[in-house]
Amino acid sequence: MSITWRDIAEAVSWIVGWTYFSLWTASFYPQLLQNRSRRSTLGVATSYFPLNILGFLCYLTYTALLLYSPRIRAEYAARYTNAPNPTVRLNDLAFALHAAILASVTYSQFFPAIWGYEAGRRRERTRPAVWGVIVGIITTIATMTAIAAGNEARNTSVGGSIDTGDGFWRLDKVIYLDVTTALSLSKLLVTLIKYLPQIYTNYINKSTQGFSIYQILLDFFGGLLSLVQLGIDAALEGSWEGVTGNLVKTGLGLLSMALNIVFMVQHYVVYPGREQVREDDETTEAGSETEVGEEVNERTALVGGGRYPYEDISE
Repeated sequence: MSITWRDIAEAVSWIVGWTYFSLWTASFYPQLLQNRSRRSTLGVATSYFPLNILGFLCYLTYTALLLYSPRIRAEYAARYTNAPNPTVRLNDLAFALHAAILASVTYSQFFPAIWGYEAGRRRERTRPAVWGVIVGIITTIATMTAIAAGNEARNTSVGGSIDTGDGFWRLDKVIYLDVTTALSLSKLLVTLIKYLPQIYTNYINKSTQGFSIYQILLDFFGGLLSLVQLGIDAALEGSWEGVTGNLVKTGLGLLSMALNIVFMVQHYVVYPGREQVREDDETTEAGSETEVGEEVNERTALVGGGRYPYEDISE
């Protein structure tokens, strides 16, 4: 049996897919391990993590539905006739599940009652605006699901088929596929805003100490490879509808890479090698306070495993 170019392209897509899965998966460990090494979450914006957890729960549900729901896949095929097979893969589902778990574990490090880590003179808090975004996304998804269920029941009762929603978007044409689209767009929204608190925290501290640059580097190259795989899969389908039908994967790669570049510029250009020095009673993004002259050195904690000046060595 001869090997065709399609066989080669499919093999390359598989390799690229699991490579970017590995990079994105590995990107969740540097911050977790650095917090553990420092026994502190100082310098890390806690608002990042609730958003991250919600985003990956949306992504997990989205990929699971497109992979395993016959109803969703049928609606997808009816809407995207030139590329009827969704360009989501098992590695997308595995990544989303792992990411949701690791993000939750890392978020738990902000609670001294669980880990006993240093979080300032008072526990760091997530900004109210972040909780507002989270509630808004959950409410929107729940409302769209209820509308889709109502439309399905109405069409079933009159013996008609559900309109796939071509043309002008209307509430009476909302179907379950639109709910999955809303899940994907919610993930994109979360990706767009979840990094902003950390970027702002770095700016206020005039330092990137505390927030691991290694997760940013892994995330950047993972995003690049995810776009490569998406392009290969779209070419195999013979239509760019495979890209437009998987906006979350396209947007995740592009947005993540753009924001990763901002962090790289902060770390290597704007605040290279700067230690974190804060004035007394200054409140961080998350609402924590620090002592006068506290200094943090990421490299010492991550590489050397040393303690910081503000840590209680009696533990």
